[in-house]
Amino acid sequence: MKKSQYIRDHVSGYGKQITKATNKKFGINNSLIIRAVNGDEKALKQIGDMGKTGERLISAMPLIRENLKSYIEGIGDYNEALADIYKTGGREAAKIDKAGGDVSLENNRYNHLIEEYQTKLFADLDKEYQRHDDAMDVIELQAWIDTQMATVNTKVNLESISNKPFLAQIQANRDYEDKKIKHLLENGSDSDNSLIPKKHFSTNPVVKFWNNIREIFR
Repeated sequence: MKKSQYIRDHVSGYGKQITKATNKKFGINNSLIIRAVNGDEKALKQIGDMGKTGERLISAMPLIRENLKSYIEGIGDYNEALADIYKTGGREAAKIDKAGGDVSLENNRYNHLIEEYQTKLFADLDKEYQRHDDAMDVIELQAWIDTQMATVNTKVNLESISNKPFLAQIQANRDYEDKKIKHLLENGSDSDNSLIPKKHFSTNPVVKFWNNIREIFR
């Protein structure tokens, strides 16, 4: 992997003591990080090994933590539930008293809504006739425009298809580098780059055919 010339560290100078402490306590420093970013296999393997070690270290505590948390939260939930039960009982009793008045109000609202619906229906019918006329005008105009654009779109689509092998090769190169870095990080010292397949669209015989097609549409 080519060394990146664009990586700039703008923050380490402001935290010299904590960067020294991080290096002393964990063995992590700018040199290790920048070598890994630039694709140094030794650094990537080291970080991969460190990651696997960290996973092993953190695997024991979650179960202990969750059991104790469950006990504490269970006692809290029990007492909270008692309070919630009695509060809910009071609220629901008030709802029953209110329900009778709501039924009478809703009966009047129903009658009013029926009258409003009938009035709105006739107004909506008039608007629908006008909407339909306007929509037909738009459809006819759109059909004419679509016809004019179809030829241009077809030419662009065909040229886009002819570009696929070249774009695919660019992406394949990127994917290979990404997979190699991931492989090194995940497997550390056990990694083997020969196990990572790489696509070669640019050497495929079909490229000559695509080149001929591209010339047609230039």
